[in-house]
Amino acid sequence: MSSPLPKATTKKKKENEANDINGNKKQKKVAAALIPEIIPRDALERADEDFKDDDDETKRRFTAVAFNVAGLRALLKNKPECLRKIADETKCDAMMFSEHKLNPENVEEATRQLKELLPEFTTVKFACSTAKKGYAGVCVLAKGECEEARKKEGGKSPMKQTSIKDMFGGGASEKKKEAPIPTNAAAARRYDGSRLLKVTEGLLDGKHLSEGRAITLEYESFNALFTYVPNSGQKLDRLDWRINTWEKECREHLNALQAKKPTIYGGDLNVAHLDIDIYNVDAKHIPKSAGTTPEERNAFGVMTRECDMKDCFRYFHPGKSGWFTYWSQRVGNRPKNRGLRLDYFLASSKMFAKGAHVKVVSSRILTEMNGSDHCPVSITLALRE
Repeated sequence: MSSPLPKATTKKKKENEANDINGNKKQKKVAAALIPEIIPRDALERADEDFKDDDDETKRRFTAVAFNVAGLRALLKNKPECLRKIADETKCDAMMFSEHKLNPENVEEATRQLKELLPEFTTVKFACSTAKKGYAGVCVLAKGECEEARKKEGGKSPMKQTSIKDMFGGGASEKKKEAPIPTNAAAARRYDGSRLLKVTEGLLDGKHLSEGRAITLEYESFNALFTYVPNSGQKLDRLDWRINTWEKECREHLNALQAKKPTIYGGDLNVAHLDIDIYNVDAKHIPKSAGTTPEERNAFGVMTRECDMKDCFRYFHPGKSGWFTYWSQRVGNRPKNRGLRLDYFLASSKMFAKGAHVKVVSSRILTEMNGSDHCPVSITLALRE
């Protein structure tokens, strides 16, 4: 056992410790002061086209968009034009809305509104929370009819095969269910893109249906999983469940999909993976806040490794900072670009290989699109079908 320090030495040690603490506090204050009023967004010097194979121009294109709408009913009422703008500017083949917050009884009217606004999307599928009203939820719109649904309906028209009566039952009047006359010229043209074979809800064998968090689209040459990953909560009361149940079963689902076909995975994944995905990464509260805990950030890395998938935006734009997908409306952070990157598209690693029959050629963060406290993200594939 070592002998006790002399009193003078002990006093000096305490002074040094106090100075260290004060110094750390000063450093943290300086670091906080260094955060600019408006966070700059790095220019993306390399165009997506630079990453395409020489023969990619001969391939068919497929674009998907994922957007946390933070309440679809309000968006359809107040800013429906933003959804029309996304569809027009991206020319997407599929759109996914997370956190729509609709109850099953609200779906029929929302489906009618969506088909009137976006008539070219003939397949509409809602997953709703039944565990809690006005909560979570995922909705997918796709161009072209779902072949499995058409077979079940005996070859009926695609406009009827996704009716709410077919999905949930119910007795809305025939007048209300009539398809509106398309106002978009593209809606009148027959969709000749990727064949949609099947649409399923939940993970694995029907898990996680009660909160309406996942929908999988099976196309002829690839799969697309869309999710709204559970938030760990203000007090992190769902953190353990998210890490040890949801994340584990989501990885199992992704691996099962990839065993059959190349797979893309998109949506609000509720995690800011890298330091550059967090505008104030050094803030004291960050490790204790939902979406930025070490456990959640590590779990994202585990998923990409165990499922052999890549973060598409980071693949094309490594190290580029200031690119976020969520900004707090409560404190008005969007004009200042003080945000987090919570929304992603991931893809099987083999989808980036030269000569891949399904290849990722673009991944974008659509910061110019408004309508929510999130912005949409997109992915474009080149398909050799």
